[in-house]
Amino acid sequence: MNNYGDTRQTEAALIPKGTIINGNIEITGKLDMYGTMNGDIQSTDKVNIYGSNINGNIKANELNAKDAFIEGKIDCTEGVDVRENTVVLGDISAKNLMVDGAIQGKLDIQGTVTLGDKAIVDSAIKAKSIQVSNGAAINGYCSLCYADVTPKNFFPETEPAKTAGTKSTEKTRKSAAS
Repeated sequence: MNNYGDTRQTEAALIPKGTIINGNIEITGKLDMYGTMNGDIQSTDKVNIYGSNINGNIKANELNAKDAFIEGKIDCTEGVDVRENTVVLGDISAKNLMVDGAIQGKLDIQGTVTLGDKAIVDSAIKAKSIQVSNGAAINGYCSLCYADVTPKNFFPETEPAKTAGTKSTEKTRKSAAS
């Protein structure tokens, strides 16, 4: 008789509010973080960050952050969800990204970036597609470099425009001076 149940089932590890960790966490299951972390987090599953300050990199399958401050690089196999009142200072790479918080850092997203009406993004964005709600603010360069379609498929290549100092420009200047 096994009094401990199925040991293959994983529950989320819980770091309660008020806890300060100075060091790294490596976990094979889920992590629910309410405390403060000064170090890196690595998980093979989902990491949920609620009301926490994280100073370190996060590598996980998925990341959900709400009411959090994260300073460090985020690297997720699947999705990243940056919810309300969350600030991320660092680069993010993931399959998909949903934002209703604020991000400052480079975004490298293989799939879709979805910016909610409260999103603030100060970043260069590389993605397959970008969806922007009214009210979202973007400051930076957006590239759909992972998209199936590119502008080169639709528009012919053109020659660069003539620069100042050409004959047509000189004629215009002489006419204007007269």
